[in-house]
Amino acid sequence: MGLRIGVMNLLGRVEMDPNVDNPFTTADRILEEMEADVVLVDFHAEATSEKLALGWHLDGRVSAVWGTHTHVPTADGKILPKGTGHITDLGMTGPVLSILGVKPELSVNKLLGGLPRRYESAEGLCKMDCVLFTIDTETGACTQVRRLDQTEQEATS
Repeated sequence: MGLRIGVMNLLGRVEMDPNVDNPFTTADRILEEMEADVVLVDFHAEATSEKLALGWHLDGRVSAVWGTHTHVPTADGKILPKGTGHITDLGMTGPVLSILGVKPELSVNKLLGGLPRRYESAEGLCKMDCVLFTIDTETGACTQVRRLDQTEQEATS
């Protein structure tokens, strides 16, 4: 039998106001039923404290936990004491000169109290924030966490 990889996507509740189940107990329930050699967790949440807490809660039971949603890469990639790789937020993929991928003038206008307008994607040079987790497939433990930040220009030169 080949390597069994489990992937979990959870939604945070702090400052998100979603009507979802508790992501901590949901992860516990899913892990009880999941049969996987490597488990990867994407945690879409606003609060860094909630993202960090989930990593610690799952330490040693999953291979890696990463946060998404804020679009700002964090510089806190680490391996937790029981072998789980963690980073609070991967960052953003999209236009460099933008506000979360949107033309800046549209976001600024809205925040200044202007009339709402449909957001339009910004143009220009793009970037991709990401993290490489190196996983020992025998143990399921993370052995390295490496953050990458690459722009379109760097990728083509």
